[in-house]
Amino acid sequence: MDQRRWEDLDKDCLVKVFEKVDMESLLLDIPFVCKSWHKETLNPSCWKSLIFPEFEPGFPYEFDYPIHERFVSEFGLDSNRVSETAFIKFVVNRSQGKAVFLKLPGFSTVEAFEYVADACPNLVILGLPRYLLWKEDIDLESIGKFKYLYLLSLGSCDKLDRVLAVVSKRCKLFSHLTLSNAQIGKEEVMAIVNLVPDIKRLSLNEAQIDRDNLIILLKGCKKLSFLEAKDCIGFNEGDDEIAELASHISKFRCEGSKERIEFPFDFSEFILSSLTEDSVIEMASMLAEVDVEPEVDGEGEGDIEESVEP
Repeated sequence: MDQRRWEDLDKDCLVKVFEKVDMESLLLDIPFVCKSWHKETLNPSCWKSLIFPEFEPGFPYEFDYPIHERFVSEFGLDSNRVSETAFIKFVVNRSQGKAVFLKLPGFSTVEAFEYVADACPNLVILGLPRYLLWKEDIDLESIGKFKYLYLLSLGSCDKLDRVLAVVSKRCKLFSHLTLSNAQIGKEEVMAIVNLVPDIKRLSLNEAQIDRDNLIILLKGCKKLSFLEAKDCIGFNEGDDEIAELASHISKFRCEGSKERIEFPFDFSEFILSSLTEDSVIEMASMLAEVDVEPEVDGEGEGDIEESVEP
């Protein structure tokens, strides 16, 4: 019996499989198996989910993104000309506007965000990292371009009121907000209650949210059908009043949540008293030595596609 060759596999089946593959494998592993597989990885249907690998710049100012570094190395590109922003644009272009799920990496620039707002009009799920939300020049009105947006995941509560103001007016299908591992105070809770009171689903896992603020949230969002607040700090998972207020929610999970621990003394005074003159001078010297090369976006973007033939 003749052995079947990789390139003889059904094209539609290949595309269905490739849709499930992570971004790094789809970009840097599969195309090198054979020419037919490389061709199928260019099918926009393989790029409906643009989930960039987890990455947030470390201290002090560590910006090297592993998948970008590997991409540049594999295809022999000039890293000084192919910036991380150019790389994001290149990957987004593979979807040809068909992407429905986009999760940007932690180092994303405002330029990259504004680009995807125009290039991905059909997004249903969007994840924005905290470093991007911290940028003062970000145009949050661009979120309104995602008219089919259903789920928004934010890496920070920074500017939450402005984000939700846009979403409430322009994203009519919006129903699910994720604020995991965030600090959710009264200001953030009131933004949710006042701007998206009819929200159906909330994910607040590992967030810091005090009991009183969670109660305000439960009283203000009457249409919640899903609320996950597992491993949170600020309220007890066995709180009877919270359980009663959440009784109408078909799926309410708060396992592992604990009340905030109050310390009997001021830690800030303790830390300051522990600092010596030599340690302060040493830290100041270390920070002074940090030298960050500014990223030049936009250079070489047009040359990438021609350079990535395996």
